[in-house]
Amino acid sequence: MPTDRADVSFEPVADRHLPMLLAWLSEPHVRQWWGDPDVELGLIREGCSTGEVDGFIFHLAGEPAGYIQSWIPSQYDEEPWARDLSSDTPGVDIFIGPPEMTGKGVAALALKAFAGRLFEKGAARIVIDPDAGNRRAVRAYAKAGFVPFAEWIDESGRTLLMELTRTEFERNS
Repeated sequence: MPTDRADVSFEPVADRHLPMLLAWLSEPHVRQWWGDPDVELGLIREGCSTGEVDGFIFHLAGEPAGYIQSWIPSQYDEEPWARDLSSDTPGVDIFIGPPEMTGKGVAALALKAFAGRLFEKGAARIVIDPDAGNRRAVRAYAKAGFVPFAEWIDESGRTLLMELTRTEFERNS
């Protein structure tokens, strides 16, 4: 399994990726945390087409490995935890598609590579908001350098808010 950020590449989501995304979203390890595959695919498609999200298929050593997106959480009223974030703080969401690629450090590697891109574009801080019960994701995000800074609890459950600052990223790169 490749271990260098240079082995990760990003391709903007296109219509030809939609069947693969739907298949991945239907995998139990993704569906558990992302929800109904058809609904999520619609949100990805709409978000990418309107520019609300920058969505990418990420590849590891040339092979499609998952989906990653950035968005601006402070622009969404339905994310009350994001109200205090600055408008230039991107949020990131990610999932590994093929089940055989889970638990192998792929998410952390892809996150590090994606964070590098966001920092190069001027971000000073990046946030991610896993369900606090998603231990595998929380471990992967921590491995990528994200640290908890708050929790949000509401009717949908407990969200762990994690951040990665440019300073920390550069210190550990």
